[in-house]
Amino acid sequence: MKFYDMNLRGQDFDKDLALVLEANKFGWDYLNLNYFPENFDKAIQYKDDLIDELSSVDFNQTYRNIKTNFEHAELSMGINILNANSNEIRKIINKYRNKSNYISCLGGDLKINRRVCENHRIDVLSRPYYKRRDSGMNHVLAKEAKKNNVAIELCFKDILNNHLRYRANVISSFKEILMFHRKFQFPLILTTDSKILYDVRSTRDIACFFKSIGFSDKEIYNGFYYYPKQIIDFNKERKNMIIRGVKLIDSDDFTDTYDKLESDLEEFEGIEGFDDDSQDEFILDDADADDIGGKYENDLGEEL
Repeated sequence: MKFYDMNLRGQDFDKDLALVLEANKFGWDYLNLNYFPENFDKAIQYKDDLIDELSSVDFNQTYRNIKTNFEHAELSMGINILNANSNEIRKIINKYRNKSNYISCLGGDLKINRRVCENHRIDVLSRPYYKRRDSGMNHVLAKEAKKNNVAIELCFKDILNNHLRYRANVISSFKEILMFHRKFQFPLILTTDSKILYDVRSTRDIACFFKSIGFSDKEIYNGFYYYPKQIIDFNKERKNMIIRGVKLIDSDDFTDTYDKLESDLEEFEGIEGFDDDSQDEFILDDADADDIGGKYENDLGEEL
């Protein structure tokens, strides 16, 4: 299983480099740095340098032998919208939708939670329970999230950096959102929301925590791998999509598909028992056809 962390707090080159190096050593396979919209363009300029530095990680530097088959993590950059009203959210999406493969919006306010769940151009509603006493979700928002394929994000950092009553409220919110997820089947992703080195935890530790509060193995797999990968793969094809479910394809891709179809057809025709000679067994002469037709009419007449 691969582990995707779709929410690392991006800041500047030095801090981002230290954060992704630490996360890679702890076993994460895919890392997404989230930036405020005003910092995103600047971050894109040093993305290649980050990837080069990340590829230099030595296997012997990984911690506690977490991964026996160490691979360098993939890296992407996304946008996290904070404290914005509906008009500001729309302007940000129009500006950055084609530039980023990941756009999330911080929740908490019920109006924002609903606006995000109703917007198919936003990938993730992050922390709908933020600064609330409840989960920030209900059956209406759950249906809209499912309809528009908007993922709901649960952050481990809300457990790590809080205590007592607030931590208990967050765990309760996690369980309630999980209940809505099981009923309505909207995408549910799990992240660390790491900002500094000390926020980073191993994939094993994170998975064990979510399992301890009631997540099944499949739900953990979907939250850390299946749904995040689905978001990234979908957005890579977004520019070719005319409407949802319809996209443009290159003529070369169509030719390859057609050639494969022809080869599969030839392979099927070559199966023993389905050659041209065997088709004679299925050919009826006129007399047989008349007998069958007459019998069908008699049976039909009797039933009526």
